[in-house]
Amino acid sequence: MCQAPDWSVGDRYLRENVPELAPLVDRYSPCPLKPKSKESYFTILLTGIIAQQLPPDVSQQLMQRLEGLTGNPITPQAVLAASAEDLLSIGLVKQKVDYLRSFAEAVINGSVTMDKFDDMTDSQITKQLMQIRGLGQWTIEMFLLLALCRTDVVPSADFIFKKELQKMLNLSEIPKRGKINTLTETWRPWRSLAVWYIWQKANDSEKK
Repeated sequence: MCQAPDWSVGDRYLRENVPELAPLVDRYSPCPLKPKSKESYFTILLTGIIAQQLPPDVSQQLMQRLEGLTGNPITPQAVLAASAEDLLSIGLVKQKVDYLRSFAEAVINGSVTMDKFDDMTDSQITKQLMQIRGLGQWTIEMFLLLALCRTDVVPSADFIFKKELQKMLNLSEIPKRGKINTLTETWRPWRSLAVWYIWQKANDSEKK
C-alpha cells in the first residue's frame, strides 16, 4: 500500500489558488481518503465491473453471492475455477461473466500488473485497464481517485461531478472532457481533492 497524500498541503493550495473552492475546503476538510491495500485491488475493480448499470443494492447482493461461491477475498484463480454455469447461477448475466473471467485471466497472465500499480503513473495504469472488457473510463477514474488516492484525477465521466461543476462555475451546459480539463487547470496538482470536496457539497444538496 502506498503512502497517503498529505491532503493538508492540497487544502492550503486550493484555498490560495482556487477562490471558488476555498469555502468547500473550510467546510469539509480534512479529507479522509487513504489508499487501499494492494490485496484489495482485484476485488475493487471486479466490483466495478459487476456494478455497471445496476442499482447499488443489486450489485452488493451479487458480490455477496460471488464471495459465497469463490471465497473471500475473491482471487483471480477462484474466479477462473468457478464454471460459467456457477457464475450465471448467482445472477450474473453472460456478458459480465465473460468480463470477469477475462479480467481474471489478464491478472494471471500479467497483462494487468496490479502488484506494480503503486509505482506506475496514472496514464500507465489507465492504459492497462482500458484493455479489459467491462472496465470503462468511470470505473478506472474512481479506482485511481478512491483506491489509489492519486492526487490529480478528474473524473470527467462522473455525472455528479460535472453537474456540480456546471453549477459552481455558472456554465450554460454540462462541460465535456476537454472543457473540464481546461476549467480545472488551476486546481493542479490537487484536482482529486477538489473533486472530493465538490462531491461532499453534492451529497449535502441531495439531503436537503
